[in-house]
Amino acid sequence: MFVLKIFKKIINLLQSDISPDQIAWGFALGAILGLVPGIFMKTLLFIVIMIFRVNLGSAFLAAALFAIIGLAIDPLLDKIGYVVLVNFDFLNSFYTWLYNLPVVPFTKFNNTVVMGSLITGIVLMVPNGIIAKKMLVYYRKNYKEKVANLKIIKFIDAILGITTVINKTK
Repeated sequence: MFVLKIFKKIINLLQSDISPDQIAWGFALGAILGLVPGIFMKTLLFIVIMIFRVNLGSAFLAAALFAIIGLAIDPLLDKIGYVVLVNFDFLNSFYTWLYNLPVVPFTKFNNTVVMGSLITGIVLMVPNGIIAKKMLVYYRKNYKEKVANLKIIKFIDAILGITTVINKTK
């Protein structure tokens, strides 16, 4: 039942009249949230997501997808972080300054995987946002009505409607 509810929420998000920009940039910021490990860094990124007017549903969807992708490309993210932390000597004084700030060391920015994930997420933010927006606009233009009329969607609506009534009577 949980999987059906998630599927239904994704379909509702795609079918809604929410601005494609809000959904796309929520997806782009959520991708960074999903890639970056560590609870403190995720908390800071979540605050950033909350500050901007983006769609939280698309941010959480992207975070879930990119968390899985991040696990798969972890060795690559480690190498990127290593290059950024070790090979750019001119940034050493900046890293030292950051590390001496009161809260910043809790982000574990000096970890190669964290730094690689953060850099990769930031670099991919704009392409992710643009691609997500283009895909959403294309979907809404070409498939919105077709998907709304699918029997499986109506069936899922019926099942979830029945479970809502059953849960209210308990």
